[in-house]
Amino acid sequence: MQDGAVRDARIALGGVATVPWRAREAEAVLKGQKFDDGLAQRVADAAFADARGRRHNSFKIALGKRVVARALQQAVTMEI
Repeated sequence: MQDGAVRDARIALGGVATVPWRAREAEAVLKGQKFDDGLAQRVADAAFADARGRRHNSFKIALGKRVVARALQQAVTMEI
């Protein structure tokens, strides 16, 4: 964070697919923006934009979005 805006960020997702992956599109949405809850949701949506659930794991997409948004909020406020 710098002057209330996200200067730089890295987002990696694990446990939601067969291998961890880096959410570069989500990082691009985040960088340079003033952080708020709406931005957290847009970043989470971008992180899972290409995700395709299967019969028994579709719940992971919604869960993953919530986790990403919450993690960003905690990182910005430095609260755990």
